[in-house]
Amino acid sequence: MSQIYKSIAGGGGGGSAILSLTGNNAVPVFPTANNIDIIGGNGINIVGTPGTSTLTVNVINDGFPWTDEATSFPAFAQNGYFCTGTLTATLPPTAGLANGATIIFYVDTASVVTVQANTGQQINIANNLSTVGGTAHSNAEGSTLTLTFRIADAGWHAISSLGSWSTT
Repeated sequence: MSQIYKSIAGGGGGGSAILSLTGNNAVPVFPTANNIDIIGGNGINIVGTPGTSTLTVNVINDGFPWTDEATSFPAFAQNGYFCTGTLTATLPPTAGLANGATIIFYVDTASVVTVQANTGQQINIANNLSTVGGTAHSNAEGSTLTLTFRIADAGWHAISSLGSWSTT
């Protein structure tokens, strides 16, 4: 996630002035003609309000890319999936995952959507814990499941679930 830092120094008349902005790459951006453009990226929209010195930053879809899936697929962290047919989404392997890696599933079908834990992992939805390498499944259209990974227990934890989900 990008962060913008500002450098402030004394300006004329006892006030302060922004002299530069620095992003995550630690390279300062200096104003040209007293102006710095702030441009959004993939999934980010920035709107300036004239006369107020205000910028509003909106993250679209929480910054997650979303795809429609009708057949079985490997799921990737920081992605959302509209599941539109009978399928199994296999969660990514533990190697390479960080605490907080998140995946969102939306069931857009009356067919069974299965979320498969990878080797050594479990899925935890409220007080329902899958077996190691187990599954969560739903065939209730409109059900959603947001899973976040925790390294300490190699578990995918539901931070949000709506509709009907069962674990095995």
